[in-house]
Amino acid sequence: MTTEKLRVLLVESAPTDAQKTLSKLALSGYLVEHLRVDSAEGMKRALAEHPLDLILCSYDPPGFGGLEALHVLHDSGIDLPFLFLSHDLREKTIIHAMHSGADDYILKGSLNRLAPSIEHNLREARIRREHREAQIALQENQIRLHAFIANLPGLTYQILQTDDGKLHFPYVSEGCHALLGINHEALEQDGNLFHQMLHSDDRASYFESMQQSLQQMSFWNWEGRIQLPPGNEVKWVNLRCTPRQLETGNVLWEGIMFNITQSKLAEIEINRSREQLRALSMHVQDVREEERLNIAREVHDNLGSLLTAIKLDIAWLGGRLSGEGHKLAEKAQDIASTTDKCIAAARDISRTLRPSVLDNFGIVAAIEMEAGEFERRTGIPCKLEQLDDAISLSPEVSIALFRILQEALNNIIKHARRANEVKVKLINGNECIDLMVSDNGCGIAQRDRQKPRSFGLRGIQERVSHFGGDLRIDSAPGKGTTIAVCIPHNPEPRDLSSLVMPQQTLF
Repeated sequence: MTTEKLRVLLVESAPTDAQKTLSKLALSGYLVEHLRVDSAEGMKRALAEHPLDLILCSYDPPGFGGLEALHVLHDSGIDLPFLFLSHDLREKTIIHAMHSGADDYILKGSLNRLAPSIEHNLREARIRREHREAQIALQENQIRLHAFIANLPGLTYQILQTDDGKLHFPYVSEGCHALLGINHEALEQDGNLFHQMLHSDDRASYFESMQQSLQQMSFWNWEGRIQLPPGNEVKWVNLRCTPRQLETGNVLWEGIMFNITQSKLAEIEINRSREQLRALSMHVQDVREEERLNIAREVHDNLGSLLTAIKLDIAWLGGRLSGEGHKLAEKAQDIASTTDKCIAAARDISRTLRPSVLDNFGIVAAIEMEAGEFERRTGIPCKLEQLDDAISLSPEVSIALFRILQEALNNIIKHARRANEVKVKLINGNECIDLMVSDNGCGIAQRDRQKPRSFGLRGIQERVSHFGGDLRIDSAPGKGTTIAVCIPHNPEPRDLSSLVMPQQTLF
């Protein structure tokens, strides 16, 4: 038989009864460590100085024990099983002892019930101890949680939707006043106070996102503005919470709400700055195009005319010198040849600055001319596919597409090593114009697209974005590259002046 260690405080004035009790415990398999006391002071000292498992107390006079000993235990605040041992068989005595708080009442004349009673009461005491420890741990966790919530830069809350469809706030943390300007008790009593704060422009998105979370039982994440009374101060808030269905069928969201006003205003300001820079960039592009057009006209009309006049004069002079001086005639011929080269150079400069064919014959003719020039310079075949001669575009869109084509072909010359074929498509779709330029060269790695000085691709992106279009770049190392742009038939270019606005118009 295995032995179990048992630390017992024996409150007994009769040595014979004490010995019988200890013998019974030993026969029941207990390895007993005991202290025997017969006074209140001795019992108090034992409770204070020794770890104990239970108390066995005599209920028989004379001497210390009985209810007096039970009161000493209660006054100590220690939770130990307390069993009375007595020769008194009167039912009234037993009932009184049990009502006073004893855990059991066992007859000294028959101790057979002693061991089972000890086992039962030790188990009950262990359960009570574990429950107390759990309660203490729970209280400590609640204190820590409350401290954590109190220091959050926002408020935690619960939103409950009841059967009638109304929304309530069963719980709101103390951060409510700092964020919403009202006490949490007021919001718990009237959930409409928050909904009345929703900005009129953001109210619909708030309830739409809530309904989506409700229908899908998914995470609810919403950003929007609220207006705080009495001065209608505007704040941006971010609401994040998770729904769960209660046994009643109602849905309860639990989450947190943050004040994101500063970060949102910074984001809006950054986006506005980007739009301003984009619009300014396109304005610079437009000015450059206008300057190119003017310079091209000057080169073509004035310089070209002057060079042509010089060539005619040299031809006239050459005719007069042919019979008088062989060397002078040859010199005149050399000057005429140089003049021809100047005329060709002026024509190339004019075409590069602003191809007159674009303005006179349209985008298709300009693409055909540029493709031919590309072939002449590189020796790489440039195939034109799906060109619709009936395409009619505004001058702004035409020059944008043409510059995009030029930039794409220049990128092929610079970067598309081993390319031996280029394809150009111009598709007149129902809603937009699609331009695609593809090659079978070495391709573009993703890291190369993101280089800070990749101005060519950025320039294409800015031109496309200016007209509300889309840019797609399909490329991989060794797989070639396709640049595809799509510009609507009726684009609405961004207006720089519309982006310059006072701060208050954000709301």
